[in-house]
Amino acid sequence: MDDKDLPILDQNNYVKETAMALWYGMPRVLWAGFLFSLISLPALFVALILGLIVPGILLGVITLGPGWLAMCTVIARNLLREPDPSLFDFFSAFGRFFWRGAMLGGLVAIPLVAAAFTLPMLAQNQIPNNIAQVGLGADLAGLFLLAMLGLYVPPQIVLYDLGIKLALRNGLVLSIRHLGNTLGLLAMAGLLVFLAYKTTLFLLFILPAFWLVFVINNLRLVLRLELRRPGGDN
Repeated sequence: MDDKDLPILDQNNYVKETAMALWYGMPRVLWAGFLFSLISLPALFVALILGLIVPGILLGVITLGPGWLAMCTVIARNLLREPDPSLFDFFSAFGRFFWRGAMLGGLVAIPLVAAAFTLPMLAQNQIPNNIAQVGLGADLAGLFLLAMLGLYVPPQIVLYDLGIKLALRNGLVLSIRHLGNTLGLLAMAGLLVFLAYKTTLFLLFILPAFWLVFVINNLRLVLRLELRRPGGDN
C-alpha cells in the first residue's frame, strides 16, 4: 500500500485529516466494523453467554486476531484511497493474515487465560493473596504492554506485510518513542468504551472500527516523524 499521493500527516493536521477520512469513508468503515463484529460473536457467545471463559478466549485466538487484521486491511485501503476497494477484501485479508492474526491473538490470550485461572482461585482462597496479587499485576502489566503494541503492530502487518517478529520489535520502539501518541490513543479507547457503557453497548460493534482509523493514521504519522530523525531517510 502506498500513501505518497495523500496529504502529509503532521501533528497539526492529524486530527483534521483523520476525521475527514473517517467521515468520507464512513460506509466502508461501518461495514468493516460490522463484519468484525460477526466474526467476534462466536467467541463472545461461548465466553459470556455459556460462561466458558477459557474456551471462549481460545476461540477468539483464531477469530478475533485474524478478524482484527482483516478489518484493519479494509480500513487502511479506504484511508489510502486505493482504486475500487472491494468489501470482500475483508474475507481475503482474513485468510491472508490468518496465521499472523492467530499468533497475535495467542499473545493476548496468554495473560487472559492466566487471569481466568487466577481469579477463581483467589475468590476461593486457594492461593495466598500476595501471590495472587503479584500474578494479577503481572497479567495487567502484560495486557497493558500488548495494548501499546496493538496500536502499531497490526497496521504494520497490513500496510507493509511484515512478519510478527519485526512488527513487534518496531511496535515496541515506536510505542516508547511516541509515548504521548500511544497513551492518547489508549485513553481514546477507554473513553469510547466508557461512552458505550453509559449509552448503549451496541456502540461496541462500531466504535472499534472508528478508533482503528485513528490508529492507522497514527502509524503513518509516527513513521513520517521517524524519517525526520537524524539518520532517517528524507
